[in-house]
Amino acid sequence: MTTEDTFHWQIINGKQPAEQTLLRTKYHITEEVITYALDEDESPHAELDRATGTFLLIYNVPRNQPEDDVYDAPLTFIIKGMTLLVVDNGTTLRVSDKLYRTLAQTDTTSPFSALFTCLVKLTDMFAPLVQTVDNERKAIVPELRRHTTKKALLRLSDLSLRADYLSRSAKQNTMVLRQVHAHPIYQRFTVGEEEQLADVVIEADQVLEMAELSSHTLDHLSQTYDSILNNNLNDVMKFMTVWSLLLTVPTIVTGFYGMNVPLPAQHSPWGWIITIGITLALWLVMGAFLHRWMK
Repeated sequence: MTTEDTFHWQIINGKQPAEQTLLRTKYHITEEVITYALDEDESPHAELDRATGTFLLIYNVPRNQPEDDVYDAPLTFIIKGMTLLVVDNGTTLRVSDKLYRTLAQTDTTSPFSALFTCLVKLTDMFAPLVQTVDNERKAIVPELRRHTTKKALLRLSDLSLRADYLSRSAKQNTMVLRQVHAHPIYQRFTVGEEEQLADVVIEADQVLEMAELSSHTLDHLSQTYDSILNNNLNDVMKFMTVWSLLLTVPTIVTGFYGMNVPLPAQHSPWGWIITIGITLALWLVMGAFLHRWMK
């Protein structure tokens, strides 16, 4: 049995109307906070409602199933008195299950201490996602070096987009943690809670560094292959230009013999050889000129 002076936690499935009602009736959470908690597009932030004594923190966590290369979703933590509520909006149920085991094993008596324990666990969940991106990049690079295909380039583009999402998500988490550190509520923390928050910030900074490094590497790789493709396209266009100009030579030379104008060797049995010779000579002269011009 819990009292107002005893630490208590509960994970709420925000998609269930009955549990939404529980937030309103049992925990007296305001509609504004509930709206924040159920919004699947809510950005990470922290705030304190002084009137009700409710502390709200929204944190990015991995989605159950990525949608349109969006790999994160907001998870809401609410602290009111000695109660810690974790509100799942339906996109992070797998994460909530892990937090249930984490909270069940904790022996803390402080809601903020339990919150920071959860945040360390959530932050660490991004590291394998970044590592997966790096491993896929390492697998694609040899394929691109052997043969630059459209399929491989699309995979590289998808990886770059995924790395950007992870980097953005990690950066938002780092910002919200620093927001908590700068918030007046930080003055209420015990020394142990301050140390826990510092540990979370360190973990978040490490994940952010990994994600940004992965994102920058992929961006550099994409730019390199963009340059290679542009150079290849320029080479093709140069070749087509030269070839089209050279093809005009036979047309010009033979065109004279279709006119009613007297020409040397017009009636000679060697006329066609002379025509080919003139064409080849002009080809060589024009080819040498174009080769020097195209350098």
